[in-house]
Amino acid sequence: MDIVFAFLLVAAIAVALFAAYNFFHYVLFLLVSRPRDASLIGRELNEFEQRQLVEWAPRADDFLKHDDEQRTYDDVFGTYRDENANYSTCIFPRAAFSRPYEAQLLLLQVKDGMRLLDLGCGSGAAAYYLASRRNIEIVGVTNSPVQADIIRRKFARLGGRGRVIVTDFDSLDLPNESFDGIYSLESIGYTKNLDAWLERCWRMLRPGGRLLILTPGSLDHCRREVDYKSVTAFFDNWRYNFVGANLLVYKLRRLGFAPIRYRRLPFWAWGLTWNFLQHLVLWKYRLKMRTFVELEKIIWRTSKVFVFGNPYNTVLATKPAAMSAEAAEPGQIAEPDAKGLAAE
Repeated sequence: MDIVFAFLLVAAIAVALFAAYNFFHYVLFLLVSRPRDASLIGRELNEFEQRQLVEWAPRADDFLKHDDEQRTYDDVFGTYRDENANYSTCIFPRAAFSRPYEAQLLLLQVKDGMRLLDLGCGSGAAAYYLASRRNIEIVGVTNSPVQADIIRRKFARLGGRGRVIVTDFDSLDLPNESFDGIYSLESIGYTKNLDAWLERCWRMLRPGGRLLILTPGSLDHCRREVDYKSVTAFFDNWRYNFVGANLLVYKLRRLGFAPIRYRRLPFWAWGLTWNFLQHLVLWKYRLKMRTFVELEKIIWRTSKVFVFGNPYNTVLATKPAAMSAEAAEPGQIAEPDAKGLAAE
């Protein structure tokens, strides 16, 4: 009888933990799919965000570097991610029985007949999912020919509704107002010119179109030189710029995007998700990446408040549906007054 009771107790604990973990993911999904108003952030940049824009400028000859400067993105991640997976630590949702990229579908308000642009599309997991849920046209941009071949095979099943462009997205040149939605899932950190990247998105979006950016980490609340130096070392190895919500909102507001919404989830929350833990184990034990060593240094040798408060950022910006001729160009929209902020 004691054995039966012990077995039932263990089973009950396992079921409870499974249910709690999935509930945790669901709460994160609800938070991210309902971002908050950004009118109170992005008014100014702190000292370290300002330095980041100057000192962390990626070089023109940078290729996506991870554990070895002589290996490409596909060489590194292709060892453990198949063509139906993504390379991102994008976390929403990862609960059991849930659909990947459902939050992005909701945030972009994807409807039949829309045209979307995926900047840094990887193996096309998000693009294919969105196009399989709605009758839309989608364009993926990648600088990897290997990834492009994978995406083309997926898009072949969409009846001509998807295409891929192989180029550095910093040199992308597409017609004005040609997309209803643009999204970047953790790829914006590779741009070598943030202002030009955002201005290009503004130009390519139709009035009323949405720009969705997901990015891990930021310097929003960096307050110590030692923290900044540690993250700089991480950038030097990874070649990824941690563009936070505050910095993005600051830039997007000056282009004229309104409304702008955002959600930050601290590392102690998004770092517990299944997708991130999976990446963590693979980085450490299969790839033996130097960047993981740098991550450990950041966590244990710098301010724990900074590290564990470091957020995963979701920023959603809308290009106003009605604009005057004077406001047609980026940066020509005046700052909203106090009444406008209250109504945002």
